[in-house]
Amino acid sequence: MNQILLVEDEPLFRKGLAKLITDSGTNWNVCAEAENGQEAEPLIAEWLPDLVITDIRMPLMDGLELLKRVKSRFPDIEFIVITGFQDFQYAQTALRYGALDLLVKPCSKQDIYDVLDKADALVSEKQARLRKEETEHQLLLENTLRAIFLRFPFITEAVEELERSLGGCKLILFQITDYYPSRKEYTKRDVPLLQFAVLNIISELLDMHGIQGKLLLIEYGRYALLLKDTAREQSVCAAVCETVGRLLGLTVSAHPSGVIPGVTHLADLYEASMEEAKLFERADKENGMKTAFPINRARQQLISAQMVALIVAGQIELLKQYLNTLIKEVRMMPMEAGKIEGLSVSFALQDIARKQFEQEHEPQLLAERISRLHGCDSIDEVYAWIQAETERFMANFVVWQEKYSENAVSKAVRYMEDHYSESLPLQQVASQIHLNAAYFSHLFKKETGRSFVDYLVELRMEKAKQLLANTDMKITEVSGRIGYDLPNYFAKLFKQSTGLTPKDYRKLHQG
Repeated sequence: MNQILLVEDEPLFRKGLAKLITDSGTNWNVCAEAENGQEAEPLIAEWLPDLVITDIRMPLMDGLELLKRVKSRFPDIEFIVITGFQDFQYAQTALRYGALDLLVKPCSKQDIYDVLDKADALVSEKQARLRKEETEHQLLLENTLRAIFLRFPFITEAVEELERSLGGCKLILFQITDYYPSRKEYTKRDVPLLQFAVLNIISELLDMHGIQGKLLLIEYGRYALLLKDTAREQSVCAAVCETVGRLLGLTVSAHPSGVIPGVTHLADLYEASMEEAKLFERADKENGMKTAFPINRARQQLISAQMVALIVAGQIELLKQYLNTLIKEVRMMPMEAGKIEGLSVSFALQDIARKQFEQEHEPQLLAERISRLHGCDSIDEVYAWIQAETERFMANFVVWQEKYSENAVSKAVRYMEDHYSESLPLQQVASQIHLNAAYFSHLFKKETGRSFVDYLVELRMEKAKQLLANTDMKITEVSGRIGYDLPNYFAKLFKQSTGLTPKDYRKLHQG
């Protein structure tokens, strides 16, 4: 869900705008509010919202100054500027400074929805472009690294980045010594799928044990792992050989090759290691497959990223539509390509289930499902296999939702009651119950009928009423006690909530 930060010194207008956005059913969530630019600037740095809606005329720091300062630091944050008719010429400057659009007071509900739709389209396009660019960049780095290993031409600019990220790593080479063990009925057409499975098994082992490294399929049956945690070299080698053997029945040999002096020396280390192990003599000449099958792990990662974005935004119907689209695409592919795509989707689902749903990793069940995929003899059978995978995922998702919906909000409310006197951003509360901030915001509103910000304000106002009615604390002390460093801001919120100033409320209830 996209995040909005509201900056407006008129509390009634700001709260009305926040409620309108919250009730709109759009893809926007109000993550924080501020009454002037000075208060907003640190909140923007903390939340990094997708959109800031700000008034122009405010005390301490106006909207134009806020726009200039934030755009210089965070150029990707979009701004919508609220202005009156008398400030319209002044507001044109905001457009020159990079504001996306203007809202002229008095603005209708439709005016607000129109600019939000415009901002949503822009932000969605930007996020999709960034995901695509990141995927393409990772592919470039992988292809460059593979080219270095094989002494192919490569792009020198990418080498500089690889040097920064991989300097001081230890190189470990893994070799599948036989793709056709007697106890398995693998055929030549199974090899690409097996290579992909091995790649993902090694990757999962690293991820599960928190081991940092860069994993790459170099060529037929040969994988390179550039390991950052050099002290765990032996345990990594043992785990890879044991796990791949147990799950796929394949024999893996591991060949540690020492710390790399630089990425441009990888070809020397690779060839020396292959020569020592006499692995070149073991190439499968009869099957003619001496080059790597073009496995695209970036595809799996892209699927995972897109699904996580939909999950944390609470867009379950769009998630189902996305999965259905993936399944239909598999049915349109040749069988072997469909198997690779199906396995990409399956590994993405498994990764999300483990990381997002806290599901136990069950490697033996995974191996059984991969074996069933191997046995598919038609694209219809592959289609049925991937459909079963997605149905299993959605069933686990429903269980996870029910589990957290039952007690997550009540735990959050208890935490808020214990810590209301502190600075209490939504992200902090969400982390206490182990939920993503955007999903927690969606769940909180669904369960309580109020946004997180509104609920927190109401909670603090109730505490303020108790202090004003039953103690002699100064107004400034009451403000600080309930979590507001700015007494004037507290007084505005209190009057908005009760219709009385804190002073008048005390008089009424203390006689």
